[in-house]
Amino acid sequence: GVVDRPKASAAGFAYSEALAALTADAWSVENLNGFLENPKGFAPGTKMAFAGLKKSEDRADLIAYLATIN
Repeated sequence: GVVDRPKASAAGFAYSEALAALTADAWSVENLNGFLENPKGFAPGTKMAFAGLKKSEDRADLIAYLATIN
């Protein structure tokens, strides 16, 4: 249920101010790609410690997988 879900909308999760400020937008394929490539560059101030997936094929595979999960 991540793809096309509003950002920072999962109940009970303590989002960083950087992501909480983006709630008017959704996790589109393009947004997910940008975040997964470089979380700190996409949302400066995010608490995400993940460095990102540099290979576009890896990001595409992950997003395709996420799109299958409700």
